[in-house]
Amino acid sequence: MKRTLSVFLCLFIFSFLEAQNSFEGTLNVLYTNDKSETVLCEIKIKGDDVYLKQVQNGNAKYDRFVINLKSRELYTVSAHDKKITIKYQLDSLLNFYDRNNLKEGFSLNPKFNFKISDKAKTDEGISMAKYIGENETQKAVAWIGESTAPVNSLIPFLKLLGNWNETDGSFKNQIFETEVSNKANKKNSKVKVSITKEPVAKEMFVLPKTYLLKDFAKLMIEERDNKNLKMIIQAFAQF
Repeated sequence: MKRTLSVFLCLFIFSFLEAQNSFEGTLNVLYTNDKSETVLCEIKIKGDDVYLKQVQNGNAKYDRFVINLKSRELYTVSAHDKKITIKYQLDSLLNFYDRNNLKEGFSLNPKFNFKISDKAKTDEGISMAKYIGENETQKAVAWIGESTAPVNSLIPFLKLLGNWNETDGSFKNQIFETEVSNKANKKNSKVKVSITKEPVAKEMFVLPKTYLLKDFAKLMIEERDNKNLKMIIQAFAQF
């Protein structure tokens, strides 16, 4: 009897902690680059499932993206006229772009050594601390708050989409605002993340059944020694 109660208690605690660490709701990520051009991404999240759609000034090739944060599978869903869905292994794709310098300015390596300041604020009910960092050419400010929303986990892909600046997600808590300024020309870029906890339908993460599905996760493994792989990935991905 005692063993049964112990097992039940462990399962209850595990389920409680899992619920505490999961998030359901919407993130809106507004990125303003150093030319004052804005890109807006709407992100729907239900546990490990993520739906991303650039609703303003995004990549015209794609209608939306679907990611599973546990399996690390990424699906790119084309604009309606193409009807193609491509499957990638998210980390392999990000590392491939970084390692081969396929996108100007894209890097997975941290650029700033951030240190916490004595400034704090509350925005949209989230308490945030101000962090300051710099390198030889840039200064950066990041406002960090505690949340179950997986903002930092999505930053590398948002960078690839041109929806985030040079600030990386190597913080314990989540980034909700960040600004990077160039020391020489004083131009800056900004990111603002707003969060809404709300129910998200499972249908948001369903892939279109009538679209042609191409498995580039498998292709990148099979063709890893192909000298033309960079050209193939660039031609299809176009990030």
